[in-house]
Amino acid sequence: MRGLIMRFNRAKRLVSGMFVAVLLLFGAGAVTTAHAQVRVVRPRVFFVQRPFFPRWHYGYPYYYNTVYDPIAYQREQGYSDGLSRGKDDARHGRPDDPNNHSHYRNSSSVNYREAFLQGYADGYGQRAG
Repeated sequence: MRGLIMRFNRAKRLVSGMFVAVLLLFGAGAVTTAHAQVRVVRPRVFFVQRPFFPRWHYGYPYYYNTVYDPIAYQREQGYSDGLSRGKDDARHGRPDDPNNHSHYRNSSSVNYREAFLQGYADGYGQRAG
């Protein structure tokens, strides 16, 4: 009787081990295919800002819509910063090098950096020339 119970336990352990192995194999395959199918889509962000009290136009509420585009904001900010830094460098006789400014060096935005270069060239050229 004792030998029969030991064989049964050994068989039970073997079957449960094979079941766990099959689960692990299929689980690993499912994870790799799930990772292969992930696609990151980042939509552009737009904010519509409305005042608390609307204006009335011909009996209907009229809101002044302000649309915020982060890329346009970065370009505008970069050009403005570059223009003022370029004028300041030309005024004080510093070399024509936008890399001297931390705003340009530390920016991670390509749009900001391109606009900064354009604004810097315009500002340095206005003041120097």
